[in-house]
Amino acid sequence: MNWVVTLYSAILFFVLSPGILLRLPSNGSKFTVAAVHAVVFAILFHFTHKTIWSLSKSITGKEGMNGIVVGNTHINPNP
Repeated sequence: MNWVVTLYSAILFFVLSPGILLRLPSNGSKFTVAAVHAVVFAILFHFTHKTIWSLSKSITGKEGMNGIVVGNTHINPNP
């Protein structure tokens, strides 16, 4: 995982914490609210993390865990 995806997941987690952006269900117990927010986070992260990963690769030009970038040379551990 690269730093952009890590930062994205931290921000997404914060925004989807109960009471920050919304609270689902509004009259649920503490456990129910936490469980619903965990599911919402997991669904959103599942459908968006590949897009964020691709955007971060295009911005930084680095491969991340798929290979090592040294200067302008790409070293692939699995040739």
